[in-house]
Amino acid sequence: MTAKTKKGSAKQPAKADQQRKFPVLWVVFGAVAALLVAAIVFSGEESIGSGGEYGDVTLSAETLPQMGADAAFDPNDPAFGQTGPTVSGVDFDDTPVSIEHDGTPKAIVFLAHWCGHCQNEVPAVQAWLDSTGGVPGVDVYSVTTSASSGQPNWPPSEWLDREGWTTPNIRDDSDSSTFVSYGGRAFPYWVFVDGEGTVVHRQAGRVEIPQLEAIMQSLAAG
Repeated sequence: MTAKTKKGSAKQPAKADQQRKFPVLWVVFGAVAALLVAAIVFSGEESIGSGGEYGDVTLSAETLPQMGADAAFDPNDPAFGQTGPTVSGVDFDDTPVSIEHDGTPKAIVFLAHWCGHCQNEVPAVQAWLDSTGGVPGVDVYSVTTSASSGQPNWPPSEWLDREGWTTPNIRDDSDSSTFVSYGGRAFPYWVFVDGEGTVVHRQAGRVEIPQLEAIMQSLAAG
């Protein structure tokens, strides 16, 4: 991984401003999800497999604190208001893909091919995107990470191809550097940022479509 330092300091909005971005309903929903969703915990082991399933990624210097081990969502998450790293890499067909702070809000999902919850999340999100086109003004990206040839549903490239996944994807490197830099701990792992790259919401475990749509609509509304 090559690290590049981003000029300027990270924007740090007041906590109250961040809390106003989303309805209290979703804070409650997230707390309930923490009890209901059995997110798979990232172990950092078994990063072995075909080099074609990994990529070389370039990340800026920003890093997010790791999520807590016992919650899918934390309303007092210290990452809220911090700037997420930019990342450049390639998809499985070697198409360049970059997640930049370009003025467009983004929903970023980190996926592990061996994670059963990810295997359920991908077709649900794809069906929603196929039927609605998503939320105008908010881009969706995925990062395939923590790949292991010794785990089920290998390889991730064939899995996403079978599901007809249309979201631009970055294949993480063999050290899961993108996932680690974004503070991930379990899968699936969602991070939502505004157009300046400021984290306004993140959550481990499945995000149901109504909640996903509501978060993205709040992002679009600014």
